[in-house]
Amino acid sequence: MSTIFALVDCDAFYCSCEALFHRAAASRPAIVLGNNDGCVVARNRLARALTIKVGTPLFPIRALVERFHVLVYSSNYALYADLSRRVMMVLSRFSEQIEQYSIDEVWLDLSHVPPQELTGYGHLIRTQIEQRTGIPVSVGIASTKTLAKVACELVKTHRAYQGVLNLFEMADGELDARLARMETEEIWMIGRALARRLKGYGIITARTLKYADHVWLRHLLGIQVQRIVLELRGLSCFPLETRARRRKMISVALSFGRPVECLSELEEASAHYTARAAEKLRREQGQAGRIAVFLATNPFDPKSPQYARSAEQHLAFPTAFTPELIQAAKGLLRQIYQSGYPFKRVGVQLSQITPEDVHQPDLFGAFDWTEQARRARLMAVVDVVNTFVGRDMLIWGAQGLERSWWIKQARRSPRATTRWNEIPQIR
Repeated sequence: MSTIFALVDCDAFYCSCEALFHRAAASRPAIVLGNNDGCVVARNRLARALTIKVGTPLFPIRALVERFHVLVYSSNYALYADLSRRVMMVLSRFSEQIEQYSIDEVWLDLSHVPPQELTGYGHLIRTQIEQRTGIPVSVGIASTKTLAKVACELVKTHRAYQGVLNLFEMADGELDARLARMETEEIWMIGRALARRLKGYGIITARTLKYADHVWLRHLLGIQVQRIVLELRGLSCFPLETRARRRKMISVALSFGRPVECLSELEEASAHYTARAAEKLRREQGQAGRIAVFLATNPFDPKSPQYARSAEQHLAFPTAFTPELIQAAKGLLRQIYQSGYPFKRVGVQLSQITPEDVHQPDLFGAFDWTEQARRARLMAVVDVVNTFVGRDMLIWGAQGLERSWWIKQARRSPRATTRWNEIPQIR
């Protein structure tokens, strides 16, 4: 039996999360800014109607924001991640086969649902998520992932579908007419660069791509494009990936809230980012064999002197032990640091990631199994406390306490679902 795919896509997710605790965000244009309150990373439907684009810096649109009373929020990733987790919990009741594609998109296998009940099942999913989490979603149902993605895009632009589109109920001629009005760039996994190459071959719309010679396209552009063509025709080439893939590298790099010149502050920042990367590493049950650190000034400030360097180190044994990684990061930072520069960014990258239960001792006895077990127990305690009591309840001294260099979040809303002291109070 062929798989029936459903894509559940949270509508304007970041803005929808803000609207849960600020009802004005549901009736007024709203945008969410990225790190240091620099560029727009999310917008709701009303802000989109004002032609505010994702990636636009806040500065050039300030007049537009003030004129139309646009609500502006700093990114609140703790809130977004928690609400995403709640959406996933609701979806787990509707299918045993789930693939979380991103923080706001999930694939479901609905092969267990009778064909005549698919549309109703999609509406039930949508209703349950909104009732239990408050997050509005769009649901696209089709025979392939690519077509389910197309269905979701159509749902967002055609209110007549009421949030759910089942392509099994759409005639081929009508679907082709819809695809003829979609540019190739709008198709899943085809970005601007690939769309330009397709345009050079006369393939501009999704419909043209659907009926193109897939063997010829594979020869010119690779097997991925061939699979997309076949998926547009209804032949599934991308199965559900219910097991999360182990990342090949983990990187944490944030811009500072202000220029930083002092080495001690840079060391503090690198230690904090290393601790964050190590948390992610252990969460994925991995250990890193290589660490890299990079340092850079602001490339967008022509008046400031420019400097950027990086250094990396191969670790004697793969590890996820935060103190060891912090020590290595600080050593690399000292190698590349130069005084007199206003640094804007430091980053830490962990790579050569292997499973945490795989160890290769050396011939000379330098690897100590007892010490390895002790470190694992210590990190397990730290992670449990920080998970169930509160993030950063236990930190390493090298991370610092003041962190005056931290990113700007002047408009961040309360982390109402993950911080006891930020829960809304009704008086």
